[in-house]
Order: sequence, then structure tokens, then C-alpha cells
Amino acid sequence: MWTDWRVALKSTRFCIHFILAVLGIVAFAASLPYFFNEILLPRPGVQLNDLVLNFFPPKDWSIEIFILLYSITVISVLINIKKPNTILLMFQMYAVVNFMRMASLYLFTLEAPNGTIPLSDPFLAIFAYGKEVYVKDLFFSGHISTMCILVLVEQRKIMRVVISILTVLLAILLAWQRVHYTLDMIAAPLVSWLVFRFFVWFDDGLKIFPIKYP
Repeated sequence: MWTDWRVALKSTRFCIHFILAVLGIVAFAASLPYFFNEILLPRPGVQLNDLVLNFFPPKDWSIEIFILLYSITVISVLINIKKPNTILLMFQMYAVVNFMRMASLYLFTLEAPNGTIPLSDPFLAIFAYGKEVYVKDLFFSGHISTMCILVLVEQRKIMRVVISILTVLLAILLAWQRVHYTLDMIAAPLVSWLVFRFFVWFDDGLKIFPIKYP
């Protein structure tokens, strides 16, 4: 049942890159409170005039956003847990996309949209922000990039379609709550796709594991 993992773990290259991906995620998570509060928070940002957000009054969808993001993430990991190639790619993408997100947050610092309702997310409050309310985690969207990673690594067509639809729904809820600008959510899929294409080429080129993605 776990034959693929036994085969993968016999590969030194696979083990090295898997460990590096995990260490990257740990380093990213460990640096977040300092980055958000000591580096990003004091940095002045720009407030955009987002015409899309102005079409509807803000509404708090924190619970729905929380359930949607974390339930799909857990389900995606569980249904792919026996596929070491998919898990490796997922972890590699997550680490690199989020380090790129830290860079973009610093280089293109934004202030929260007018009328924003701060997102209530206990995981982010504890492990990322170190506080209950934080509104400068903007460009580009971590929520949407995470969902895009799940779409890109998924090999089942039906699941790709389902997660894609839920990603669009999540983007609507984030915009409705004014947690993100439209630009934040448009940029996330592009960055995620570029990182995906890089790692498909990189992993396959090094023969880390026979990853078969379109």
C-alpha cells in the first residue's frame, strides 16, 4: 500500500529534497511573527482604489473562509498522502511560493482596503501574526496561492475541477470581506503556476522521482 514511499525513500536525492522542502516550510513559519510585526507592520504602504470591491458592502465571512481553506488543504494532503511525488511537489511549492510572498509583501507593501473586516483566523493569529488582528498581509494572497498549489499538484481531473471552483468561491469571499484587493488574488495563481512549472522541470530533470504532470 505504501510501496511508492518505500521506493522514494531509497532515493538519496528524494530524501534530500524532501528534507529541504520541510525545513523550508519550518523556516518560513518560524520567521512569520517577526517578519509581519517587526518588518512589515512599521513599513508604510499604499492603499489602492479597487473598483471591484466597491460594488458590494463588506461582510464578515471569516468562519466560511477558515473552514473552506483548511478543510480542502487537509483533504488534499490526505488523498495524496500515498503519492510521494505529489507530496514533495506540494511541499516544495508551498515553501518557495511563501518565501516569494514575503518578498512581494515587503517590496509592494499595501495598506488594507477601505472598509476591510479583519480576518478572524486562530491559526494565523497564533502562528503567523502573533496577534488577533492583522490587515497588512496583502500582496499576493496566501489563501489563493495555497488553493492554487492544491489545484496544480492534483492529478485527478474531478478533484482539480472541484478545488478550482472552491478557489473562485474563496476569492469571492475574501473580496467580499475586503481582506484582499482584486490584484492580490489575480497575482497568486500566476506566481503559483510559475513555481509549479519550475519544480516539475527541476524534479524531473534531477530524476528525484518520476513525476508525471501535464
